[in-house]
Amino acid sequence: MSLISRFISEQGKILSRRVNRLTLKQQRLIIIAIKQARILSLLHFLNNEKQFERSESTGGVTGLRTINK
Repeated sequence: MSLISRFISEQGKILSRRVNRLTLKQQRLIIIAIKQARILSLLHFLNNEKQFERSESTGGVTGLRTINK
C-alpha cells in the first residue's frame, strides 16, 4: 500500500504521468492497481478529513447566526 500511495495526491486523486515520470504502460498498470485497491477497500476514494473539519467549524456557526437574525 505504501508503494501505491506514492502515486496518489493528498486529496486522493491519481497523479499524472508527468508528475510520476512513468511510461504510458506503467501509468496504466498503476491506475488499475489503485482502482482495484479502492474497490477492495484498501484505499479511500476521497480524502475529506480536512473538508469535514472546515464544514463543521464554520458551516454550523454561520448557519446559526443567519437563522437567529
